[in-house]
Amino acid sequence: MKGVKERLAYLRGLAEGLNVGQNSPEGRVLVEMMDVLQAMSRSLDNLELTQAHLEEYIEAVDDDLTDLENEFYDEYDEDLDELLLDDEDEYDEDLDLDCYDEDEDTAIAYIEVNCPNCGETVFVDEDVFDGDEVVEVLCPECNETVLVNDEYENTELVSD
Repeated sequence: MKGVKERLAYLRGLAEGLNVGQNSPEGRVLVEMMDVLQAMSRSLDNLELTQAHLEEYIEAVDDDLTDLENEFYDEYDEDLDELLLDDEDEYDEDLDLDCYDEDEDTAIAYIEVNCPNCGETVFVDEDVFDGDEVVEVLCPECNETVLVNDEYENTELVSD
């Protein structure tokens, strides 16, 4: 913007040197045009200053937002990790990968059932059928019923 101010100052000096003034109609027009240019120059200076302040403000807001996002997502990730670990612990408690009961040194018996719909072999822990309630086992592939506990006596036991 300094270039515009310098050029405007040069133009004013040139007009004064040539005695352009309020005496002639052309002089009045030129003086008024220089006044308009001076006002426009001030407006542009104010606009540039305002823009610089807004850029600083936007950068500050962006930094604050980034900090909040990082804090939120870090907490969210920690909460999610805790949930996943809790779910994993519960899953590990339910799923005995060794196929042995820790309280007893006996193998856990499984019932092997073939899905009549898709042919998938499904292994079911025999303890699922210990209670009196009706238990229905679904095929993990096609979600069809492969076994109901009242049919369980006719199935083959497999020990691991």
